[in-house]
Amino acid sequence: MITKENFYYSPINSLSLIDNLIFYLKLVIFTVASALLIVLSLLLGKIPSIEKWLPVLFHKILLWLLSIEVEIVGKIDQYKKNNLFISNHLSYLDIPILGSKFPLRFVAKSEVESWPIFGFLAKKGRSIFIRRNKTDSFNQKNKILDALSSGEKVFIFPEGTTSDGNRVLEFKSSSFSSVENQNFKIQPIVIFYSDLNGIPINRWLRPLIAWYGDMDLKPHLYKLATLVSIKAKLIYLEPVNTQNFENRKDLCNHLEIKIRKIYSSALSKKLAK
Repeated sequence: MITKENFYYSPINSLSLIDNLIFYLKLVIFTVASALLIVLSLLLGKIPSIEKWLPVLFHKILLWLLSIEVEIVGKIDQYKKNNLFISNHLSYLDIPILGSKFPLRFVAKSEVESWPIFGFLAKKGRSIFIRRNKTDSFNQKNKILDALSSGEKVFIFPEGTTSDGNRVLEFKSSSFSSVENQNFKIQPIVIFYSDLNGIPINRWLRPLIAWYGDMDLKPHLYKLATLVSIKAKLIYLEPVNTQNFENRKDLCNHLEIKIRKIYSSALSKKLAK
């Protein structure tokens, strides 16, 4: 039986004294920089370009703090009609990794808005908060469609929650209701975590990154902070046009198969090494 105490156990060595000093120095710099960004947001946040790019800068600084290296495979399609981006979902780290490339508005459940710290950051990051119930589905659909139609880049995790990293969960077709019978391009992305402290990630190390089920957030964050380095890969797949599908279910199934195939392939290649 696995207890909560040893659930987060890892064979990766803890930080050395020098590593600790470096991390806390970076943490001080990160805290000061974040405070400055918040001040800028309060003073100049109504300027559209600043409002869009401040979250990107914050995400870049956060990746620097956690020593996360991101490899890009493929090309990002940022054409006007390519406003919707999707990917598999493994961890809260997915958001700063994806959000560090260009301005995105993440779609999040409404409960996140009231979370301490995370809720504040999500609001500053211009997240679109939705209620996952049928009675409010029409309003939620229009909220996302309005953002897309105005040229905003919107990001959705169609799984609706995080997985354990060993597979891609079933996509929810409701994630695509806003683009059903519309003329938009969707770029699917596969996010994959490959190494921790230079060690290839296996299923026993994956819970250090993947945050899922009833995992406690605090011990998970603590373990994450003790890592020296993290390597992630973003695989940008060919965009698809929503007009090529009869309905959102066909679109959803196509994208799910596409992402699952590439993720399974990346997982197999890493395990084979």
